[in-house]
Amino acid sequence: MNLKLFKFAVLLILCLFYPLPVISGINLIAYIDEAGDLYTVKPDGTGRRKLASGEVLQAITFSNRSIKSGRDFYSWPVWSPDGTRLACFRMVADEEGQTDELYIFEVASSQVLNSYNEPGLRPIYAYWAPDGQHLAVLLGGPETLSLGLWLASGGQRPKTLAQGVPFYFDWRADARALLVHSGGDSEAEEGHSVSLLDVESGKRNLVSRAPAAFGPPSWSPNGKWLAYGNAGKNGAKTTLMLAAADGSDPKSLGVLPEKIAFEWSPTQPLLAVATSSFVGDPLLDELRLIDVSSGKARTLIKESFAAYFWSPNGTRILYAKRKRDSDLWTWAVVEVESGRTYEVADFAPARPQLQVFQYFDQYALSHRVWSPDSRHFVFTGSAGVNAHPATALRSPTVYVVEAASHATPQTLSDGHIAFWSPR
Repeated sequence: MNLKLFKFAVLLILCLFYPLPVISGINLIAYIDEAGDLYTVKPDGTGRRKLASGEVLQAITFSNRSIKSGRDFYSWPVWSPDGTRLACFRMVADEEGQTDELYIFEVASSQVLNSYNEPGLRPIYAYWAPDGQHLAVLLGGPETLSLGLWLASGGQRPKTLAQGVPFYFDWRADARALLVHSGGDSEAEEGHSVSLLDVESGKRNLVSRAPAAFGPPSWSPNGKWLAYGNAGKNGAKTTLMLAAADGSDPKSLGVLPEKIAFEWSPTQPLLAVATSSFVGDPLLDELRLIDVSSGKARTLIKESFAAYFWSPNGTRILYAKRKRDSDLWTWAVVEVESGRTYEVADFAPARPQLQVFQYFDQYALSHRVWSPDSRHFVFTGSAGVNAHPATALRSPTVYVVEAASHATPQTLSDGHIAFWSPR
């Protein structure tokens, strides 16, 4: 037999009996275009693929949940931890009302791996378990929010784990427990609590009965600590708390202004803690870096800003601030080691981008704006010399921009919201 034919035959047999692994979504961006379709694309604009293949979707107003009969759209894509799958919501309206659907797509093939639909399900946020076996799905309701656990296969309805308003949470690294900050708790002093929730049994272990005004509590990336905020006397100040991973041995990292938000460094035992003295103000006014090993703190940002995001390599923090005497915003970066800051680009955010800003500390746990190599980031809205809030709201664009001083955002597509793959 010819040697080349022999090698080909061996390769063919190996492929038949040992199929190649599924190709991951490596360095891809998932986005929802203006028509409500789900796409993936490479950051240079090539390799565009429609995952919601075969669907005939009508143009919609992304922000309006009450959509007209015969219209439907996808929203809020979230990458699985290994980058092989994308979960997404879909809203469908017909003469009988609105039906909400949950989808999981395989990125390599665009195939639907799992789906579930139910009238009035109202999914508003999803967060993959670290092992990729479940999605924690936050569902809206007339008076409360409920946290549902949805299997990544099988098509069953999400299993209700907990309820409350507001509701914030973080997964433990082993995917067997959630750290929850919720309202509506009858056992808590002010109706709010921080607790550990066992996923399998539903058993809850209270960590704090008097949490402060903040969003999600969270575990450190190494799984060694958990952080949360405790309310001071009369609610005037907040104590930043650090505890062991099981909630035991709590200690104070310092007393801070009333409203706080915090994000762990992905690479070091550092907490970036944002503060504001006004609970009702959507903007924050200071960002401090706290070394949890020593308790030492230093200020990184001293100006008003709305949201911030660690780079995957832990060297920089991206933040969004309102542009002075203008209707526009500005993306800026602070270098963690030196404290040097620089402005990247002016823009007007799309409406879903504004929602990411409003709940940035929760979205930062599950959705990625930075590229895996920490060199670029993605956002939606209006940018460049013709940037305008009205354009951002009515006809938003997906942009990729280098995280460098006075960089130029590059247009990828029309689109409402976009997130980068984890690797």
